[in-house]
Amino acid sequence: FGGVYRGQLRDGCVVAIKKLIHITGQGDREFMAEMETIGKIKHRNLVPLLGYCKIGEERLLVYEYMKWGSLEAVLHDKDKGGGTKLDWAARKKIAIGSARGLAFLHHSCIPHIIHRDMKSSNVLLDENFEARVSDFGMARLVNALETHLSVSTLAGAPGYVPPEYYQSFRCTTKGDIYSFRI
Repeated sequence: FGGVYRGQLRDGCVVAIKKLIHITGQGDREFMAEMETIGKIKHRNLVPLLGYCKIGEERLLVYEYMKWGSLEAVLHDKDKGGGTKLDWAARKKIAIGSARGLAFLHHSCIPHIIHRDMKSSNVLLDENFEARVSDFGMARLVNALETHLSVSTLAGAPGYVPPEYYQSFRCTTKGDIYSFRI
């Protein structure tokens, strides 16, 4: 994806606007269908997709704004106000919230969703430090009867991709759990 921008709607609602810069192998119909599906998903531990826009090749996603940004920035990025000391209660709350969001994608969504890029930069924190799973850019929808998703190319950040993916090219919910624990 491209940059993420903070914006304000006419009604005063603050939003995050994500600009997608390159979509590989995804046609207009598939993009629109996925956005419709993801837009209907509601869970307290997922960043809500409020809307999307497709004009020509440009695609924008509009999300609810998360005050504290990513967990990665809160833990490590001192330039952006990060390096925050989180006590064990806050860390536990964030871990449980992230796990609940991921479990919802895996078990309660129809069709099920495999995230494929679960990492601390894709866990956003709202004003109450509630964890919200984000960035479904590499997520894939999976039929409830399927146990895995076969892919021709691997996606995900180095170090977070489960080793078995390199041999089988099969993405599973277990792979998301592996990435989550890293």
